Amino acid sequence: MKRIQGFEVSRMLLAALCMVLIAGVAQAQSDLSSFVGKFTLTNQVLWGETVLSPGDYTIAVGSVNGSNWVLVRDAKGRPIARFMGGIDRGKKCFGNALLVSERSGQLHVHSLALASLGKVLVYDPASARQAVLEARAPQKIQLTATKW
Repeated sequence: MKRIQGFEVSRMLLAALCMVLIAGVAQAQSDLSSFVGKFTLTNQVLWGETVLSPGDYTIAVGSVNGSNWVLVRDAKGRPIARFMGGIDRGKKCFGNALLVSERSGQLHVHSLALASLGKVLVYDPASARQAVLEARAPQKIQLTATKW
């Protein structure tokens, strides 16, 4: 009798483990890229400390445990930069675009607008705020949505 009860407990533990594994896979799938696109730069642009030279790039955006991530790759598919975080300011009417401003003669990415996801991820709040205070429309580098 004890042997049968032990077998039932083992089956219940195995079932619980399978449910946890299935939930983990479902979470991992929801953490995959939410947006994949491409953009072209005609001028050098700084994004944080990363210098993006003129050229073609792909971008993948997603989230992990509620934190946003962005991966930028060059035309050959090599990873150039990875950005975590970004303050989600919600839906704005910028389309899918990198929003840039000029500071000391250099273009800087201050936000990433993703209208298709209803997000504007702000990476440089001071520059984003300055663009609003100066009542200038932000310069936009359009992103074209693609499939990875």
